[in-house]
Amino acid sequence: MPYLLDTCAWIDALLAPELLSQATIDIINGPERLHLSTISLLELARKEALGKITLNMPCYEWLTSIAIPTGKIILIPMTPQIVVDATRLPGNFEKDGKPHKDPADQIITATARLRNYTLLTSDQVLLDYAHVNTLLSRR
Repeated sequence: MPYLLDTCAWIDALLAPELLSQATIDIINGPERLHLSTISLLELARKEALGKITLNMPCYEWLTSIAIPTGKIILIPMTPQIVVDATRLPGNFEKDGKPHKDPADQIITATARLRNYTLLTSDQVLLDYAHVNTLLSRR
């Protein structure tokens, strides 16, 4: 089964693996390649620029040498189909009873939907969304 890492699951795997569930650890350590939306790179770089996470080297160097292991993670670009689907997600894609407007979550969700990936995430909004397969990434 193909898996897409949500940004939070990807960051946890790299910086706080103790937060991950055993199922997620097994998937990450398994033979299967994992998928990551390119929007997650932006989210990580933004978190680092705002001081929300600390890396042990410059962000670009960290991304290219550590965060995207060759042969393990496949980067999924934001295609026109994904971008359009992200703006037209079916059903109730909501947070606190209101439409969820986080473009990164919309892109990641659309990517998982269109490619029929299971989304590894700890984000409750994504876990509750009925139109995408999810797996809780944290304990």
